[in-house]
Amino acid sequence: MGNAASNLSTLFGTQVCEDFMAFVDDEHSLGVSREVCSALEWSADASQDGGIAAALERIEPGNSPKVILADISKSIDPDGDITRLIRKVGPNNTLIILGTSNDVSLFRKMIALGAKDYLVKPLTMEVLKDAVENVDRQSQAFQAAQSGRLTVVVGVRGGVGATTIATNMAWIMANEEKLGTALLDLDLHFGTSTLSLDIETGGGFREALENPHRLDKLFLDSAIVKDGDKLAVLGTEEPIDEVVELSEESIDTLIGEISQDYNQVIVDLPRHLLPTQGALLASADTVILISDQSLAGIRDINRITQAMTSLQTKGRILKIVSRVGTERSAQVSKADFERGLNEKVDYTVPEEAKTMTICANAGKAIGEVAAKSSIAKVLREISADVSDYTEPQKKGLFKMVPGGKKKKEVGPKG
Repeated sequence: MGNAASNLSTLFGTQVCEDFMAFVDDEHSLGVSREVCSALEWSADASQDGGIAAALERIEPGNSPKVILADISKSIDPDGDITRLIRKVGPNNTLIILGTSNDVSLFRKMIALGAKDYLVKPLTMEVLKDAVENVDRQSQAFQAAQSGRLTVVVGVRGGVGATTIATNMAWIMANEEKLGTALLDLDLHFGTSTLSLDIETGGGFREALENPHRLDKLFLDSAIVKDGDKLAVLGTEEPIDEVVELSEESIDTLIGEISQDYNQVIVDLPRHLLPTQGALLASADTVILISDQSLAGIRDINRITQAMTSLQTKGRILKIVSRVGTERSAQVSKADFERGLNEKVDYTVPEEAKTMTICANAGKAIGEVAAKSSIAKVLREISADVSDYTEPQKKGLFKMVPGGKKKKEVGPKG
């Protein structure tokens, strides 16, 4: 919150408070508004009498506060006044309506007209302060969603460990990078993300996907299963004899809703859903294609990459070879595999059967069971690449310099 002096600006000869202005029709509401302005260190001039009529007279396009409280109690044409004020305020600012009728249908009408909230008289300091601060919370959530990252993980062949990689990436982001992370397992019949983390499947995931028009935070919370403070998992085990409709609209709505609370969203997308999820692939910041080191893998990575090119995807494609090592012989050499792709693979995930068996039996992430293993190291690198995470520099007497040598910190002379 800025101070009172810096919040006042003048444009077209009209002075406004940049953060907030209230236009009310009674002394009680005026007093409450001034108390809130004082508590938030805004000018007392930000609270005015005259109701929405005064707001229409005072506010001009390009000269609008971020938040406006407008009283419609004495308006002859409240719907028309609100519509006119919305046009003046513009899409980037917020209008809160104050009225006398405690009617849910009126509330819905105000929202439909473009207001963000509707408050009922008598106004209290707690209600107004919460409404104003909620605008800031919604703005921060929107910015988080805008700055968040959507990653889609696809196993181009069966059994290449795509779910293992997606699940452990999500776990690393949440537990080691400390980022709010959501993992969506879209294999609704045979998904193993929840099984891998030894958590129950959410009861409302299927319903959320089949009823996107009903999706809100409360509905979403019923589908989410938390694994720790920062990891949310959405997975289900639907009866195998039941078809679940999975539309592009439902996925888009779900991701839009969950992105308000989680900065990182990872989608484990079964390859059989690729033909129906073009919009998801196109909107992803990163699509990870995972294959074994086989001829079929070369073919399928190339086919999917070519299809994604036609979708005009906004993000990048990472190509990962998985389950590689002495414990599992590859069909083709790495050089031949990369020659078939006409480019190098981005990461190679080693085969560590013993580690994976322990993790599977314990229902734990690799980072919990074998934090120093080779596979854990590679998964951390992939996770940091995708989330744009930079490990904080450790402060101390020595720091690392290129070449792996340590250099002594030297303080300023004098």
